[in-house]
Amino acid sequence: MGRRVALVLAGILVLIGCLGLVTLVPAAQRAISPRAEPVPLPLRVPGRWYDEFTVDLDQPGRYAVWATRPTGAPDRDRCQASGPDGRPLPMIEPEHLLQWTEVATDDTLWTWATGFAAPTSGTYRLTCRLDPDSPGQQYAVTRAPDGRLGLRLRLDWYRGLLVAALPAGLLVLGMTLAWRRRDD
Repeated sequence: MGRRVALVLAGILVLIGCLGLVTLVPAAQRAISPRAEPVPLPLRVPGRWYDEFTVDLDQPGRYAVWATRPTGAPDRDRCQASGPDGRPLPMIEPEHLLQWTEVATDDTLWTWATGFAAPTSGTYRLTCRLDPDSPGQQYAVTRAPDGRLGLRLRLDWYRGLLVAALPAGLLVLGMTLAWRRRDD
């Protein structure tokens, strides 16, 4: 690897690391999105398990269905939803893996599994598959995160990698400068 390439790589890594550090600043977090996490809507669960529940939606729009363990990826087939008129709704798979940690519940990790578009306000019924190896699995329904909240959640999730780029960049820079001095 040539010195110029190494210097460009070091510069990019330092820049990424600084971006990671900036995402730690509360003012920068609020500038990205004023909300730190989605707001779960109250669910009515008739039994002990979260395999069937209803949610009252006060306005039409896109809604996200989040799952706790072990869901690690979007899964459009995980749940079925029906509207106030009883008709089934098409489920929408999120474009990106998006997770958030709910601080209020001892750091429950939620993964955006699927979603749906509610054409009207009213009571919606959802039936979701429970994973047999995950006792205590739960679901939550929120408004679908907008782009700003999605970006903030992704930055929160990858912040460690972003910050780790800073010392890696400084190491590459130091090695390149030492290599340069040795050759002179």
